[in-house]
Amino acid sequence: MNQLPNKNSPNTNKLKQVCYVVTGFPKVSETFIAEEALSLADFEVDCHILALMRGNFQLVHQSAQALIDQNIITYLDPPTKSQSLLALCYLLIKKPNAAFKTLLKALKHPLRWRYFQCLPFAQQLINDSVNYLHAHFADDNLRVAAILSEWTDIPFGFTAHRYDIFDDPLPVEEFTSLANNAHAIVTVSEYNKQVMLKRYQLKSEQVYVAYNGIRTELFQPKHQADADKKLRLLNVGRLVPIKGQDLLLHALKKVCDQGHSVHLRIIGEGPERETLESLIQRLGLQNYVELLGAQPQETVCEYLNKTDVFVMPSRSEGFAVACLEAMAMELPVIASNVTGFPEAITDYKTGILVGLENIDQLAEAIIWMIEHPEQRLTIGKQGRETVLARFTREKVTAGLIDYWQKSIQKKV
Repeated sequence: MNQLPNKNSPNTNKLKQVCYVVTGFPKVSETFIAEEALSLADFEVDCHILALMRGNFQLVHQSAQALIDQNIITYLDPPTKSQSLLALCYLLIKKPNAAFKTLLKALKHPLRWRYFQCLPFAQQLINDSVNYLHAHFADDNLRVAAILSEWTDIPFGFTAHRYDIFDDPLPVEEFTSLANNAHAIVTVSEYNKQVMLKRYQLKSEQVYVAYNGIRTELFQPKHQADADKKLRLLNVGRLVPIKGQDLLLHALKKVCDQGHSVHLRIIGEGPERETLESLIQRLGLQNYVELLGAQPQETVCEYLNKTDVFVMPSRSEGFAVACLEAMAMELPVIASNVTGFPEAITDYKTGILVGLENIDQLAEAIIWMIEHPEQRLTIGKQGRETVLARFTREKVTAGLIDYWQKSIQKKV
């Protein structure tokens, strides 16, 4: 077993300054990135964030706000010609071999504008003594991380999540090339890893699985009873087709038609809101469903404590942080038996897994939860034990830092 870094002892690994490359910051649907970045400090690793665009400042989770308060966010704004020229001169002096080689490549490259846009930030990386670059999502973020690595000779890696593996934001050939040049390749589930090995002809030892860990201290179960004795369901996720809220509404209709007393809250926002509102009306579920919109983390925790069962019938997931948060709150989980879900949820031990898009099974699982209140509580407690054993933020970050360090040393 690899020896993991100890956050209470002097930092013996060489990683001191890590820079994340992300699409936008802050982004409420990517709180898991902010949590990971924030946790680096527990292991005496400083964090910088390069965002390709500005995020949504209307709703900012605590972890993202903590990073903003540290003033470590830089946005990849278009530089002036003089800024790029000065940065190029600086790099030619500080990193002559890498800078000259990259300049020759950039002049002929179809994305040469991106190469020159990155120059001022490449200079900043050198000034800040950053010694590792990590992109979240294998899309344009990965391209930028690779370009910065070329200019500076700083090692780079990336985490692939879901859409970047299955929806091809990068052509397969480009993904494969960048992956083989990367110093570290991470993904968030064993399922994803197997897909990547097959699709991009990678070797098993090239890809490390780092589950999306959570800070369990933020998720302390203090459940509040429901005077109406209704089974209280909760779903948390963006309102997009892949999250399957439409399936949940159809299943809820079947449950209600059988005379069961239930109430569903959905936390999240997205382009499917009007469609879901119309579906609620059409199914006659107005008195059974609340669409609460996007909410800060502390509000989500409050609702988790007012919930009996967490339901996530996604059509696909990288690895659902929301499920882990619910499990940490001792809630039994009903989820689709797809992608990474079975790696966290054991059927009828920490939750119930249902077939993909199987509305009948989803309804049956909800009814089982209604009819088995004692087993429901046991499942919830076992779910929290699973999270504490395998998915804490501290354990995941410790393993990640150790992997980064070993991968960099191996490739150098």
